[in-house]
Amino acid sequence: MDFGRMAFIELMASRDPSIRRVLEEGYDFVTNAFTSEARPAGVRVKDAATVASQLEQEGYLIELCPAYNETGNPIPGMQSVWRKR
Repeated sequence: MDFGRMAFIELMASRDPSIRRVLEEGYDFVTNAFTSEARPAGVRVKDAATVASQLEQEGYLIELCPAYNETGNPIPGMQSVWRKR
């Protein structure tokens, strides 16, 4: 178990009721990703919608929530991606 990752997830849940809800419903954190509007031009990165779509194709249920950094501050232009079988 990665205790740093778990502490990060607990911090996000303490800041946002939507994240607390997805955790209670059994979702697992996947990643923070740019929203399609905020993705930097010319940079090859998958946005949150693309990550979500790929996970849905693999059979996961997906939730997108606000993204937070490791100190618990919101990250504008990003979403956290959550999955559940």
